[in-house]
Amino acid sequence: AHAAPNPAPSVVPALQQWTGAEGVFAATSAAIVVDAASKETFAGTAALFAADLKTLGFGKHAVRFAAAPQPGHFFLTAANDSKLHPEGYKLEIADAAVLRSDSAAGLFYATRTVLQILAQDKAGCALPKGAAVDFPSYQRRMLMLDVGRKPFPIAVIEDYMRILAWYKMNELHLHFSDEAFGGSYAAFRIQSDSFPGLAAKDLSYTKADIRKLQDFAKARGITVTPEFDMPGHARCFTNYWPETMLKGYPNYVDVTNPKTIENMKKLLDEMIPLFDCPDIHIGTDEYRVGNRPDLHEAFRQFINTMNAHIRSKGKNCRIWSGFEHMKGATEIDPTVIIDMWETDNARGQIEKGHKIINSNQHRTYIVPGCHYYGISCQGIYNGWEPWMVSGDMAKNPSKNDPNLLGGKLHVWCDQGPTGYTHTEIADLALPGIQAFAEKLWGTQGSPDYTAFTKRAAATLPLPSITILDRLPVKSNDGVVLDLPKEQLLAGAGSAIALPLAKAARADLEYPWTLTLEVSKTAETGTRQVLLSSDLVEICGNYSMDKEVVTDFADGTKRKSKIKMSGFGTVRTAGARTGATPADSYLYHDVSYSCGKPLPLNQWTSIAVVGTRGSTAFYISGEKVGETNNQMVCPLRWIGSPGGQSLTGRIRNLKVVNRALSPKEIGRTAGLDIPENLAAGCPVTASASDSSHGFTPENVTDGDAGTRWSSAPTGAPQWVAVDLKAAKSLGRIALNWEDAFPKKYAVDLSDDGTSWREVFHGEGRVGGTLAEFAPATARHIRIRMSDAATQWGYSIRELEAWPPKKK
Repeated sequence: AHAAPNPAPSVVPALQQWTGAEGVFAATSAAIVVDAASKETFAGTAALFAADLKTLGFGKHAVRFAAAPQPGHFFLTAANDSKLHPEGYKLEIADAAVLRSDSAAGLFYATRTVLQILAQDKAGCALPKGAAVDFPSYQRRMLMLDVGRKPFPIAVIEDYMRILAWYKMNELHLHFSDEAFGGSYAAFRIQSDSFPGLAAKDLSYTKADIRKLQDFAKARGITVTPEFDMPGHARCFTNYWPETMLKGYPNYVDVTNPKTIENMKKLLDEMIPLFDCPDIHIGTDEYRVGNRPDLHEAFRQFINTMNAHIRSKGKNCRIWSGFEHMKGATEIDPTVIIDMWETDNARGQIEKGHKIINSNQHRTYIVPGCHYYGISCQGIYNGWEPWMVSGDMAKNPSKNDPNLLGGKLHVWCDQGPTGYTHTEIADLALPGIQAFAEKLWGTQGSPDYTAFTKRAAATLPLPSITILDRLPVKSNDGVVLDLPKEQLLAGAGSAIALPLAKAARADLEYPWTLTLEVSKTAETGTRQVLLSSDLVEICGNYSMDKEVVTDFADGTKRKSKIKMSGFGTVRTAGARTGATPADSYLYHDVSYSCGKPLPLNQWTSIAVVGTRGSTAFYISGEKVGETNNQMVCPLRWIGSPGGQSLTGRIRNLKVVNRALSPKEIGRTAGLDIPENLAAGCPVTASASDSSHGFTPENVTDGDAGTRWSSAPTGAPQWVAVDLKAAKSLGRIALNWEDAFPKKYAVDLSDDGTSWREVFHGEGRVGGTLAEFAPATARHIRIRMSDAATQWGYSIRELEAWPPKKK
């Protein structure tokens, strides 16, 4: 009897072709041998392979050179196969493991496959015998990082390159210039000799840095493509050359001003030689001058002028779509490559001679910390293909159209130099990189995204990556900070340094839980800060305006603002303009007040729980609010050095690096809080946006970072939960996404057919609580109507609770 042939190795992206054999190749002490005839091409790849094997814990593997493989060796050699894709490779695992390619990039990808297999078999250090032929389906497999709005240190960019290389992505698009919301922060990231002082003061890259980045990238099969955004998104230029500013538009340069053309050409003359890539990106997006039709023609001519100049330097010019909104007789030169982000007629642009890239804003954009855009990895994996630029199939190119270069995942840092931390951004981007990598490679090795996540998780951790690391925790129980003793904050200017007060990092990314007891001894006009860092404050008295809509008897509706003050969190976003996190442009958009103040002269237990995409607030063990803003836990000071501290005492301060359940939080307050009865229960819905992965089961999965959506609609919709058995109910907590109903109702049923209404009320972004007379039921239905937005309805989480105990 013979053993079954080995199945295809579980790697990401999945292999194109695999022929299994029997047995394994033991790689424990295998030497890495490079074909002497290919030494110049593959020696660098072999060195990286050896270094990564060591990092993964497989010991030191010597690199040698010889003419032929020996049993027990890794042998790196040319494929000498004219039919093999330029980035393709062959992997033959028998008595020796032979890696073949006709390019350094292809051979490097072969080593990634080997490393991913070995990382899943650390005990055996073995490869399954068999043969693979692997190659990408799309030429460009890209990630864009917005390093213009947010400073990205070189080490962080190199970590992204390691991630891209691990998953066989081959281009990093760096958006080198832009301004953050509010306009007070603008940056050009590369130091210029021609224009001294143009580069950002907080972080800029020297020409040596750019060379280093490209050498690092090239060794890993990655091309670095720069973008210098013009004539819009140009505040860094108008700050430096105010005479080129378009009147009334401080972030636009005037395309009719000859000085603009002169400056931009001179800047490009200095920047272009720094890069090895074939394309130079000049942006051209969102030049919104609809009220100035005289500029439309000049804008189109500007694109062609810059394209001609760039092509004269031996490079291609790449731009964003959207120029179509600027009407004119001037056709954009067909040699211009178009990133299709805003308009979607890719087939039409190809017919005009352009090469295009799928950068559809609705499927490929991540904007960390903002409540717009965002990708659905589930939707990408289950229902997206790189040729799907538009929902209108008539506008899409064919799958194999040579003018479709590929696709791109984008990370935009609209919140500027603050906003999400680099670890939060990387954590948000990684699942997208994994899903895009497989789709752009052109394989789908799992039946659905749920199965894919398990396969992708097996490829972690990545060697030499630190950007995903959270603050280190020394204790076995996950305790990050534990200060049981009473701490006195004598006044608004009082602040107590914590152990991380002078550390480079003093914020704990999700998941985390903060618990403490507070006794406020005086009412002050401050935010009554309990805990703070450079990015976040936990406040006893944060005030913010909330917009409400009131229905009047005459049938009219009027909007008004009410001030909510109480326990909450401030998170900075945009450029800092003062000494505290609240001194920034966007803090109201990413901050929250539950509207409940802390009592005076009374010890009160409070808790804050930070999870992916959500933060929950508890007073005396009871949840008093929840927001769809993701927070970090501040660990630099008790109180605030910015003069906003609580006046009072704090004790039993504790931070753990996991999300405590409501029952655990209640226990800290001496309360018996029941568990969520709806957790993990089956869910159905009247409609679902399944193409984006916004499906019903997300409502009860315990993850506020996922959600159900009805898809855009104005019609009433419903979501129903089966508790699997009759339960005593009294409260339903709902966490609405931005697409919420102005009106909703809660129905209960014993059989899922006959329903009775027990509550009706108004929805709002974030958490709402429906309380009703005690009732017993197996099924819960949420009926929604009067959608607040064009996007229909969307729920992040539904929780069901028994009635409150008397």
